[in-house]
Order: sequence, then structure tokens, then C-alpha cells
Amino acid sequence: MDRALAIKIFYFVVALFSMSVVALMLQNPYDHTLEDGNIKVANMQADGVVSYDINATNTYAKFISSSVIAYDDYNKFINPDITFIQKDTHNINANEAIYKDDNITFIGDVKYLNLVTNLRYNSSEILYGSAEKILLSNYPFELIQNRDKILGNSVIYELDSNHITAKGVKGWFYR
Repeated sequence: MDRALAIKIFYFVVALFSMSVVALMLQNPYDHTLEDGNIKVANMQADGVVSYDINATNTYAKFISSSVIAYDDYNKFINPDITFIQKDTHNINANEAIYKDDNITFIGDVKYLNLVTNLRYNSSEILYGSAEKILLSNYPFELIQNRDKILGNSVIYELDSNHITAKGVKGWFYR
């Protein structure tokens, strides 16, 4: 009788194990944790990058970055230092930058300098619109030129005309 009971228990355990394996095989273990769009895989990465924007006669910009990571729809720059040569010479550096749709978003300790007018512009994030040649930010900023200083909440700076539109400003001007 003990042998028959042991065989029934063995068949019951094998049946439970079989049902568990079938149930686990029907589930996809990655469905729960991975969703479309959550993971971006880099197509390429380059370190110590120096690049130039040129045509047949002029150099328009010099891009220096400690690392560039290329994704399908954007590029990420680590420690970018970019000099634009337009009407004036402009330099922007930050902790990182995202280049997408002909715009560059500089993120983290962003510093802009107009090398001709000595205008400095600091913020935590600045967007450079390359088609319009403007800098804009909806983050608190600091503009400094010589000893004059302006603090504000948002700004649009047109690089070609040196025209500044700002909101929520406080200024200190010295003669």
C-alpha cells in the first residue's frame, strides 16, 4: 500500500511540475519590464571628437567633444565645446548636448560667450536653434557684459543681431 501511495504522490508532483513548465513557457519574461521606446541602442560612439562645419571657402563652426554617441534620431555629446563663427564668434560649452532636428540642447552648467562683445550667458539649459541662429532658455539665466549683470527667468538671444528678449529680469548696471 505504501508503494501505491508513493507512486500516486510521484505522479501528482510530476503533473504539477508539467503544468508549471507549460505555464512558464506560455509567458514572455521580457513583456513586463521592456516597453517600446524605453531602450535606445547607440549606433556608434566616438571619443575625443573634433569636427568642423565648413564649405568651400569658410569654416562656420568647430565642435570639440570628449565623446559623441549616435542614436537613430539624435546625437548626444559629452562635454561639448562648440565655437560658431558667424557675424561674431560665439562659444558654448556644457556638460552634455543633444543634437536633434537641427537644434542643439545644451544641458548642465551651460556657458555661452560672445568673443567680440564679451557677453557671457550662463544657464542650466540652453537651446540653440541653428536655422534661426538663436539661443533660448526657459530656465533661470545670468547675462554678464563687462561689469553689468542681468538675472532672469527666460531669454531669447538672436546671435546675428545681438537682440535679447528676456522675462523676469533684474539688472545691475555700472557706469
